[in-house]
Amino acid sequence: MTRAIGETWRNDGPDDTCFGCGQRNERGLRMVFTRTAERTVACRYEVPEHWCGAPNVVHGGIQAALLDEVLGSAGHLGFDEPEVDLATVEFRLRYLRPCLAGVPLTIVGELQRVDGRDVHVEGEIRDAAGQVLTSAEARWRRLRRS
Repeated sequence: MTRAIGETWRNDGPDDTCFGCGQRNERGLRMVFTRTAERTVACRYEVPEHWCGAPNVVHGGIQAALLDEVLGSAGHLGFDEPEVDLATVEFRLRYLRPCLAGVPLTIVGELQRVDGRDVHVEGEIRDAAGQVLTSAEARWRRLRRS
């Protein structure tokens, strides 16, 4: 990915209907990303209450989706080409503290390494004080174009 450090972007092309990052999905997360360092992508986000499991606690699946999207964006940092197709092949999640709805959160993803077609990334959901609420590790794979 050729984005500069400090650059912010959103996926808003005519076919960008992804639940996590697509701006054209009216019911999706509509995430916006910023490259914050050489190997790091972040997203600031406030989860609405209708995506809660327990009262005021963000549903675990929504937390997983937030992390998966940021990890995928971080994985793209391992490639110089603008268009690289990646897919999650392994995903491990740890819920450490309650992740509350209606408060500012920062979701961070960091590229760890690229091994051939495999991309290894780690990430966290943090509250406004920087406390880690949820952490994740994933392996993504570059897809072959046919």
